[in-house]
Amino acid sequence: MIFRKKKKPTKKLPTPTIDTIIIIGNGFDRWQGLNTSYADFQTYYHEHLNEILKKLHIRKRKYISSDGTVKECSDVELIYGDPFDPGELDNEFWNNFESSLANIDTERINLFFGKERRNLKDMRRSIRNAKRILTEAFCGWIATISITEEDAGYCFGDNCVFINFNYTDTLQKRFGVNEMREIHIHGEATDKKSIVFGHNRHPQEPEPMLAKIGGRFFGLHLVDKILYETDKHCQNNIQILCCFLAMNGVICEEIKNIYVLGQSMSPVDIEYFDFLMRSSKVPSVDNAEEKSNVLETGDELYELTQRMQFVIDEIGYHNTASESAKDAMERRLQREQCVRNERYRKEFLKMLGKPTKKELDSVKVAPRTEDAKWHISYFGDMDKKWKEIVMKELGCSNYELYPSIDDCISKWKK
Repeated sequence: MIFRKKKKPTKKLPTPTIDTIIIIGNGFDRWQGLNTSYADFQTYYHEHLNEILKKLHIRKRKYISSDGTVKECSDVELIYGDPFDPGELDNEFWNNFESSLANIDTERINLFFGKERRNLKDMRRSIRNAKRILTEAFCGWIATISITEEDAGYCFGDNCVFINFNYTDTLQKRFGVNEMREIHIHGEATDKKSIVFGHNRHPQEPEPMLAKIGGRFFGLHLVDKILYETDKHCQNNIQILCCFLAMNGVICEEIKNIYVLGQSMSPVDIEYFDFLMRSSKVPSVDNAEEKSNVLETGDELYELTQRMQFVIDEIGYHNTASESAKDAMERRLQREQCVRNERYRKEFLKMLGKPTKKELDSVKVAPRTEDAKWHISYFGDMDKKWKEIVMKELGCSNYELYPSIDDCISKWKK
């Protein structure tokens, strides 16, 4: 199943018209007094690292520092730090935790481990262990966040649905939100397997030819693979979001307001906002026409060499890929995503059942005549400036910024 809901959604559309989408971010939980910042995760990681390593049966690595003393570190510090001088990862890594997972120095990693078979086996084990450790730590930290049941003093209307980027059930415990009106786009704390975290820079599948060549190319393949595995795969999540909205009777032409509460709108999540922006504005000629550069009958050898060159240059040599290599990788990504989208579509239709003509006619609506309005809370001047930049980049001028969540949702105050 592609849905993360515990209850089976009803096929009957809700009576109230859903015209408001409310997006919940980490700042929302912090507004409610919860310790959910990356700084809190950093603290948890350091306090529980030895416990996590013992649970996973992973040993720390020993190395001799420049002053001759013997030190220890986990595979996390080795892979995401400097393998030749590993130590505690800096605050920048933790402050930008998700995007930091895309910043692996492939050249250093390859040089450190070497290209012999036994060295590459060690490299594969270390990369796998780094992912296991961080996943265990992140999920363990999420599970420790305790939320008391209390009235937050707000009552959202039946015309609202919620896209929650958090893993907590704050909306249910403090705002009385029906769980069927809420989607946890990155999973829930109560379901460890559902939790999604990571960057958004490498959604294409690993290139298997690199592994076949062997040597340092195999090392590059290992990094290529871990970058794919730590990507959020936003387009897949957007397909799940579309199914959720459809099951709640949400019609894009009827969306009048979108609220963004405590969500940083950072680059790792920008694809979601781009999707919602395009879905809630008056269609123009430019965005109504689907554009695609997928090859119909391309030269497979050319495509393969360009994709391999992309991995070598973009991952191995720090974002230096040519436009032709980027285009080839984009074509592959589009093909991969089309296959996944079709799978989601079939699964959704199977879940929904075959709609009758009467049901199809009941969802016909008039074309949109004006863009939905965005209401966005911000935290400080820097956050305000960033969100102004994001809205400009997304091509939206119909928005209002609020200096606090309280100001943004004042109309729902009891």
